[in-house]
Amino acid sequence: MKLLSILTRLGIIFMGLILMTVVMGHSVWDSEASSAPTTSQLAEGLLVDWAIGLLVLGALLAMAMVGAAYLVRDERKVNLLWETDEGGES
Repeated sequence: MKLLSILTRLGIIFMGLILMTVVMGHSVWDSEASSAPTTSQLAEGLLVDWAIGLLVLGALLAMAMVGAAYLVRDERKVNLLWETDEGGES
């Protein structure tokens, strides 16, 4: 099991190195930087060009929050009885 853990870590490091090599070797780093976008251009890009993606991302995050809230609930019988008996005092 320890060997599998070590191999996994080495594989992650290897993939990270390959990813960095590919990203840093791209031609976009050779050209000069163009002018930075303004705030209104950023807002237009997010709300017009990426509207569907933003809606899908919002729905996924909402589902994740509902799922997390459901998983946090504790419905064991002892706890349910504790809540209904107001502290277990009879």
